[in-house]
Amino acid sequence: MTSAQSKQAGIVPYGVAAALVAALAIVAWLAPRFPFSSPYEATANRTIIPGCSEVQCFRVLVPWILGLFPLASVVKWKAFAVVANVAAGYAVFDLCLTFGLSRRAATTALALTIGGFGSMFAMWDPFNADPLMFYLGPAVTRWLLEERYGRVAVVTCITVLAKEFVVMVVAMFGVWAAWTQQWHKAGVVLATAAAAFTLWAGFQLLLMRLFNYSYSGAGTAPATNLLSGSFLVLWISLMPPAAAISSLVSEFGAVYLLIPFGWISAPRTLKQLSIAAVPFAAFLAYVEQPDRALWNFHFLAFPLAAIVLDDLPATARWAFVGFYALANARVGAQLEIAPPARFPLAVSAAIAVAAVALHWRRTHVTRGGSLAP
Repeated sequence: MTSAQSKQAGIVPYGVAAALVAALAIVAWLAPRFPFSSPYEATANRTIIPGCSEVQCFRVLVPWILGLFPLASVVKWKAFAVVANVAAGYAVFDLCLTFGLSRRAATTALALTIGGFGSMFAMWDPFNADPLMFYLGPAVTRWLLEERYGRVAVVTCITVLAKEFVVMVVAMFGVWAAWTQQWHKAGVVLATAAAAFTLWAGFQLLLMRLFNYSYSGAGTAPATNLLSGSFLVLWISLMPPAAAISSLVSEFGAVYLLIPFGWISAPRTLKQLSIAAVPFAAFLAYVEQPDRALWNFHFLAFPLAAIVLDDLPATARWAFVGFYALANARVGAQLEIAPPARFPLAVSAAIAVAAVALHWRRTHVTRGGSLAP
């Protein structure tokens, strides 16, 4: 990244971000209480749960930190979700600038991140470490592009105790570096991933040995059967086909229509990292709930979508963001006051089609009507 890009990356649309923060906080306040018990919440309250058999009990960093605050559980968990998802939006904004996208496109990607399914779902179910990973995905990727290897090593080796996904981001980057024949970079990055994985594995064994933790719970054991379909088989068996398709569509909604066309026009690094992410996303969708697994890669999806939306007039571009967020407020945050998701989804899809048409015309056709070179 050039020094000019680094300077530009420090420019954040504070007015837009403040409005989105307020909107997300309102959604968190209006969202109904999550009706299920959470091992994360129990870990925050008790620190250690002897004999716990679910993978969430191993992810101790976030609940141990939140457990230090003498606030009502739902208040501190929702506050964490709001702050972390807003930070994720900022991180995506900075990553877009690092990729070389315009400030306008970066602002669009920021808004899509904060109004997306994963962010809205966390307003309903804040009792997990996912929002931290939503931030670390784009943040760690940017730091790696800037060759801040020391920072990445420290952050990864600590936050792997929150959730394992951060190691996957580092490994993905290392694969990309090897693919592009940046051998020194690949070696440093993959060594960092290996060190963090080793620390993670050692901590797992420590909890198993001292407190009888295990992966034998009903929600965890299926994922360990890697040669027998893992969690994907269970998910398919429990989900009617229509419901499974609906949940996958809801994850990115109309953004799915924009991603392939944004990829065609994307800067080389973004394009290559998106390809490198595919096997990691496929593996994650295999071992955990597929729809939520895909959201972890929002930091690549939204820059691609923003490239296409950048060709729309401001009114249409923000209309897309608004309707996209409205659909997610219903299916993610479970807000009953929001209209049925199919209506804002249809409107956002129509805007996406128009954006694709405008983008294709701009990038492939000259004013005279001939194909652009």
